[in-house]
This record gives sequence, structure tokens and C-alpha cells, in this order.
Amino acid sequence: MGPIRIGLIGAGGIAGAHAAAYRRLAAEGLPNVVGVCDTVASAAATRAHELSAPHVFSDYRDLLALDIDAVDICLPHDVHAEVALAAIARGKHVLVEKPVATTLEDAEHMIRAAHAAGLILQVGHNERFDPEYQEMKRLLTKGAVGTVVSARADHNQNVRLPAAHWLRSAARSGGGALIGSGIHRIDLLRWFLGDVEEVYNVQRVLPERLEGEAVALTTLRFRNGAIASLSTNWAVRRIPWYELMWLYGTDGSMHNVGGLHLDTEARSPNALDFVLQPLPQKDSFTEEIRHFLGCVAHGRRPLVDGEEGRAALAVCLAAYRSAASGGPEAVVQ
Repeated sequence: MGPIRIGLIGAGGIAGAHAAAYRRLAAEGLPNVVGVCDTVASAAATRAHELSAPHVFSDYRDLLALDIDAVDICLPHDVHAEVALAAIARGKHVLVEKPVATTLEDAEHMIRAAHAAGLILQVGHNERFDPEYQEMKRLLTKGAVGTVVSARADHNQNVRLPAAHWLRSAARSGGGALIGSGIHRIDLLRWFLGDVEEVYNVQRVLPERLEGEAVALTTLRFRNGAIASLSTNWAVRRIPWYELMWLYGTDGSMHNVGGLHLDTEARSPNALDFVLQPLPQKDSFTEEIRHFLGCVAHGRRPLVDGEEGRAALAVCLAAYRSAASGGPEAVVQ
């Protein structure tokens, strides 16, 4: 099989990270981005020029008519399902940015359609491909900190969007900061600790920033008994750290502030300091797309398939129900 032919649908902000990944992978002869589509013609043309893609479109249906193997969807959240389903109907494998959709019904339609067509559906939770989090997962699997009893996750960012940006719309994004960024943390927590049974969520809306929540504090209770706290904040002017993951186990703990640090009784019985784990430098978007291409080429199930994307979305939507009800809410499995 030759290089997999890709159509990039969406040429906005997150598409820039995908485009940079495709340029890196092109040096290895892996993908061939043959077309770019965006409703803003100049944005599509710019991305196409960056990727040496010969075809530029303003309607995704025209791109789907090309002889391509797969599409990479980098669009506003509320159209993920529409475009993914159209791509699957045309026989294209799909990589769709997170969240998989804005409703569980749409996510389930996407999953069923991909299964019925025998096509790959991968959701863009790229952080699972970050070397720090992959090493955390490896250490957890080998029991390095014993049984994890609690966790803390933070996402800090100073998000200021133009007045007309789609992310400012709660309807288009599906909410606010939690579905926009916190869902990455939810996906990682599920990867590390398993299924979430119940969530409790409180939010703060800052209308000058966006219609949905700018700040969300979420408590998660997992099926295995572990608990976690998640802070998602899009209004942090001076960021102490961008993203934090701290896992507390019966035999030790680890965190990723300033690199991956591990502390266990066996490693440092007489010290409170954490031991830095040296890790390879890899771009998570590049590795995510590399993984997608491998799944397409060899018919493998993605690490973050439609079901995993749906599970993270279910936790996020339960958090929104909790914010509305004022009490804890069960996660729809």
C-alpha cells in the first residue's frame, strides 16, 4: 500500500497542529494530503500551500468526491457528526478532533456507521500519545505506585476569542471550557483509572469570554472506587502550569509538573524528593496521526476509537447535567 491519501477538512486553529504533523510525517513518506477544505477560502488555500496539496475546496462534499482513503476533521464541534457520517458514507476512514460530537446520540450514530462500513473512526484525544502520559500509563500498568486511590488534573489557559469565534457559542461548542479542553483530562483520567460512575460539577460563566463556562471544577468517582478532582480554567492570566496530572497511589505517587516525577518507598525511602524520568521528545499530534495511519493501513482498532471518544463525552455531559441540577449525576454508560 502506498502513502495514505488524506483530505483535511477544516483549516482553522487546531488544523495548524495537524498540518505541522503532516509535514513531519511527509518526510517519512507516510501520508499524502491531497486536498484541504474550509468555508474560508483563504484559510484552505494557505493550509493547502503548506502541505503541497493540489486541491482546495470550500464545501466538504466536494473534497469527499476525491479519490482519498481518509479524512481528518478539524471543524467546530457541532458539525463533527454531520461531516464524519458523510465521509463514512463515501467509504472514507475518519480522524475527528475531540469531542467526538456534542451529543451521545450523534456519537453512537458515528460509531455504528463506521462499524457497519468496516472503517476506522479515531477521535483526536492526542494527549494519549504524549510521551509523559504514555510513560505514566506504563508505570501504572506495572504497579509502580500501587493502587491509585485519587488523582488531580488541571488545565490552565488564558483564552480570549474574537467576538464572532464559534467557540464562544455554547450551542456550537457544546458548552465551554470543559468540553473545549477539560475533556482531554477526562479522557486521560479514564485511560488511567477506568470508567467514571458519577460526577459533581460547579461552573463559573464569564460572559466577556464566552457563553459557556470559563471555569469548571469537577469531582469524579470511578467504578473502581478511586476519586479525582479536575480543574478546567480558561481565565488564568498568569499560568503556573498549563496542564497537571498527579496520581496518588497506595505505594507512591507521580506528577508531570516540570517533567515526569515518580516517588515511591522503593525508589527513595529516606527522601521526599521526586525522581525525574527522562523521556523522548515527541509531538503528540504527530504520533496520534501516525497511529491513525497505521490503523488505516493494517485494519487495527485505534487506541482512541469512537467508543472511547463517546465515553469521555458521556462524562463531560454528566458534568453539565450536574452543573444544571446542583447535585451529583450518574454517567450514562
